[in-house]
Amino acid sequence: MTEFTQETVQLRCLYTGESWQQAQRALKRLPAGVKPLPPAQATAQERLEARILLGLLEYRHVYTRFPLGIAAVRPEGRRITLWVESEERGAEILFNLLPSYTPGSEVWGVPGLRIVRRSQNGIELKVLGSPAGLRLAGLPSTVWRCAERRMLDRWLDGVQHCWRSSPRAWTVAERDHQAMWDDEDDDHFVHVQHRGAWLGSSLLRRIGLLHTVANTFRVDGYRGSAFDVTRLILRSSHVPDQGPGPHHIVSALLDPAFGLPLELTRFRGDTDESCARDQDFTLTDMGKTALLELRTTRERPSSRLPSDIWQAILRRLPNDGFKNNPPAAGFAGLCGNRATPS
Repeated sequence: MTEFTQETVQLRCLYTGESWQQAQRALKRLPAGVKPLPPAQATAQERLEARILLGLLEYRHVYTRFPLGIAAVRPEGRRITLWVESEERGAEILFNLLPSYTPGSEVWGVPGLRIVRRSQNGIELKVLGSPAGLRLAGLPSTVWRCAERRMLDRWLDGVQHCWRSSPRAWTVAERDHQAMWDDEDDDHFVHVQHRGAWLGSSLLRRIGLLHTVANTFRVDGYRGSAFDVTRLILRSSHVPDQGPGPHHIVSALLDPAFGLPLELTRFRGDTDESCARDQDFTLTDMGKTALLELRTTRERPSSRLPSDIWQAILRRLPNDGFKNNPPAAGFAGLCGNRATPS
């Protein structure tokens, strides 16, 4: 067990969204010498987490109190736990992750992923034959059962649910899909995505930043095309004139202790956040394996967002941003000649 300072506990809370007690307990369980925010220890775990992040970002169909519907995350070396805010969001996550197959098409979801354990407030999923795993928590077991039924109702007839029809072994369709789309001998696309999977994994382990240090109310994104790096695009919406702005997220990602090995290489937008509507930040991996684009907009919510959800979002907006935060006007200087302020 390693002793951590109060400042370390508080910083972990910002990055993960955990409560003080949750962060303190998690830190006490870490082996000596392990970082307060440990990276995924196994390559398979890292790749699974990168895929989970894409599943959270893409195919958004619901409005949530927290960005992506995730209230908090607990990163551990061999596993990650996500606290899901609602049954509806839990059903959407399971729909995007658990593998299903329609003859003549590709496998949807993560091949080999299965529900392997249930508890009073969560479910555990693992990739069969692999150490990679995920725990979804935050809801009672009865609600998780309802989330599963709700997820199944979204599928049309004729779909084979691999995780139900073959709970202890990969199906032929899953193996074929894996062989086609995860070929280690592919020296371009697969190699590039595997090499940069650390970025998606590391962002998932810091997903609390989306709501603890900035006035974010909605996030989505996708994996973009790039020649020789993994490229992730995050698009975030922020409440205008209320709370700390999106540049606090960038500053937290650049923090030397808790952040990532990234450098800000481009910034576009008005450096006065009180006037800004759109701001775009490009952060590049120092090892030239990955690139993150954060495209931010200050805007009012859609009329489709229920008023009770909007009021819940306003109540949970942070009062303060990231304390080691340079002023927004300083981003142009950080980028040097590569910056493109408007």
